[in-house]
Amino acid sequence: MNTKRLYIATIVSICLVLVISMFAVIPKANAATTNLKVTANALNIRSMPNASSKVLLSVKKNTTVTKLSKSGNWYQVKYKNVKGWASAKYLKTVTPTVSTASLTSKIVTSKMDNLNIRQTNSATSKSLGKLSKGKTATYIQQKNGWVKIKTASITGWVNATYVTISNEKTTTSKPKITKAKENLYFIVNANSLSVRSEPSSSSKKLDYVYKNESLLISRTASNGWVEVTYQTGKKGWVSGKYGTQKVKEPTTSSITVVVPEKTTYYYVTEPTGLTIRDNYSASAESLGQDVPFESKVQILKQASNGWIYVNYNDVEGWINGSTYYGFASTANISFTASAPSKTQYFVMQSSTLNVRSLPTTDAPSLGKVSKGNFFKVLRVSNNNWVEVQYTSKQKGWISANTTSSKITTKKPTTTVSDSVKGSLAGIKIVIDPGHGRQDNGASGNGVVEKTLNLKAAKAIQTAIENVDGTVYMTRTTDTQFLTLDERAGYAKQKGANAFISVHHNSGPSSATGYESYYSTSNRVSSAKFAEAIHEGIKDAIEEEYPSYSDRKLKKVDYYVVRYNSVVSVLLELGFVSNSSDAKLVNSDHYRETVAEGVVNGLLAYYGRD
Repeated sequence: MNTKRLYIATIVSICLVLVISMFAVIPKANAATTNLKVTANALNIRSMPNASSKVLLSVKKNTTVTKLSKSGNWYQVKYKNVKGWASAKYLKTVTPTVSTASLTSKIVTSKMDNLNIRQTNSATSKSLGKLSKGKTATYIQQKNGWVKIKTASITGWVNATYVTISNEKTTTSKPKITKAKENLYFIVNANSLSVRSEPSSSSKKLDYVYKNESLLISRTASNGWVEVTYQTGKKGWVSGKYGTQKVKEPTTSSITVVVPEKTTYYYVTEPTGLTIRDNYSASAESLGQDVPFESKVQILKQASNGWIYVNYNDVEGWINGSTYYGFASTANISFTASAPSKTQYFVMQSSTLNVRSLPTTDAPSLGKVSKGNFFKVLRVSNNNWVEVQYTSKQKGWISANTTSSKITTKKPTTTVSDSVKGSLAGIKIVIDPGHGRQDNGASGNGVVEKTLNLKAAKAIQTAIENVDGTVYMTRTTDTQFLTLDERAGYAKQKGANAFISVHHNSGPSSATGYESYYSTSNRVSSAKFAEAIHEGIKDAIEEEYPSYSDRKLKKVDYYVVRYNSVVSVLLELGFVSNSSDAKLVNSDHYRETVAEGVVNGLLAYYGRD
């Protein structure tokens, strides 16, 4: 072999080894790249993976660079068009932001309400939140009977038993929601109907509403659902296919149920309390809970027959909301009261004061007391009202905050109350003969109503004055006439205790009998007063005319009783359209019989019987 040629080959081999060895310390860049974030205030990018090599570039904190390779504790990186080396301890891997769609095409749907989303795949793990029935989340992974999901705000685990997993989310556009027309109501046709949080059968169930309930609609959805007020201050969605929509409150023969538009309370003044029942009827089943005397409950719903839906001691149901047993008010009334330590008497010294069912001017008036009346004080409230035995059957409250009265421990000896039995002394009554002058009222069978009304009213006037009562007549001749407003305001003008409007009826020739009316207005609670007068008339007529028909006491909002300031009643004493009735009501004996009944009713109501 040629020695020179061998020498050259050896030198070339050595050089090749050195070149290969030199390049071995610089690893080949990986095909996959990772983003790194600079954590130092400033980081040098160098030509080689050591601190003594040339600085190619300096980058600021939070700058993102691309990782190319790694050598020991150094990363080869690229920033813009510069490649170099940087210390790994000043670089942090950036977790890539991946869209939900790129992670998975699967979605998870809850099969139950309030499904726990837990921190780990264990039933004992901390709950991070809830997933409602029908709600969906993004699928991440599944492990040991648990599914990892991601919602808009929570990432956690749910039990696989209570969810379904599908490959593709069904894209359903949300229904368009618009404001409803004014006074639009939804009348429930189904026996019971779910109220939900959203316009969808898969949304959370809030409550139930029932057949014939009439609910104010606030919004409507394009998918047929409607948003209704189902309790005071509470709204929810119901399916429109289970009811009908009507503008304004429907007037039907069936009982309708509405929610008060304002927060309204019912105050129980019935001494025995009121039983909560499972439906709006006295024959409905008791729920085993009473609302006691002087309790306050919020009216959640109100039936057209006067019953109200309330919650007392966590028992929800219906009580009779009649003005016989209490009153409704938007005022939030509260008070405390206790019996005086010594016997006290409440004495009226001047003017007149209202007797009310609770110690507040927000409560309805039961009647009035005047100068000369006195009562034993039963209780005194913290706002200085006194409770007294207003009639033989009824207690009431009178304000002691005026100069019209005084409270004394000495029993009065020279007042009306000393000889109260059988006397209406101190009681002032307005008698209103209906119609007059140009307004004849009804006529038939030879009689005219305005004249009959005046004759009957004068008979009642005489009977009341015979027992020392005071009477004010709205008219005393057939040539006089007052408007309805003037009649309704007459008692207030005169400072009277009560108002009685006298009328005669008209109808088919077969219609016969007498009846009485009182108002359902909350301004004055007239039910017990009207009942006392009607019962007095009924007893008197049955004794003299046992076959004459009693058409009962009825609630009707005739103007003069609805807008009166005192307890009131409207009497219809017979039918001028019926020949037999016309003859009867035009007799002095019948008028005197009615007058006797009115007086007996007044004596009973004011505890003078």
